[in-house]
Amino acid sequence: MYPEQSVLHNPNRCWNWFLEENQHRDRGEPREILDLVESVLERYPIDRRRVYVAGLSAGGAMAAILAEQAPELFAAVGIMAGVALHASHDLASARAAMDGVAGHAHPFPLAPLAGANYARMRATIWTGVSDRTVNPSNASELARQFLQLFGMADARVERTDAPDMTIERWYDAGDAVRVEAVSVRGMGHAWSGGSFRGSHTHPSGPRASDAMMTFFLRDRNVPA
Repeated sequence: MYPEQSVLHNPNRCWNWFLEENQHRDRGEPREILDLVESVLERYPIDRRRVYVAGLSAGGAMAAILAEQAPELFAAVGIMAGVALHASHDLASARAAMDGVAGHAHPFPLAPLAGANYARMRATIWTGVSDRTVNPSNASELARQFLQLFGMADARVERTDAPDMTIERWYDAGDAVRVEAVSVRGMGHAWSGGSFRGSHTHPSGPRASDAMMTFFLRDRNVPA
């Protein structure tokens, strides 16, 4: 499903992830998207254990919010060039967060969900090392935040260096990768891989769409 923003709500058709009302599941844009997802699940024979969310930039920020706010619905999240959770509440703080300026974020988590269970969720977080729109420090903060949500602050981590990227993977007690952070060298504010005909793509980079789907479907809780 590809939900779209109205130009009436944002001139660039971006999600308004930075506003307080759009950082909670029971209001604003998250509520509208979750209602759409639920309507699709009710209409089609979809395995509810295999529902995932991913996005780029404002879409990445919204994907992170949806994953944090609806862990019972999403099994995994893919975030590309996203902004740290609850790092803003208006345009000024949004710009500061995108620039990687510390001290503007609300305490995390902003509103802990009573009884929220993140035991099955996983997160793959991507950033371009040369991103000048959303500072790569946001990816590091997102990894920290999801590790906190998952109760994995002291998780074992492994780092892999390749010519075009660096990958960090955090393992839970069952030796499953629950969080991974991918830094793509030479990439700015874009989706890694894709076509030259597309906007905000980095065709020479690793194919993030393939990598995310592989990550999503590698779920020990769902039989193949």
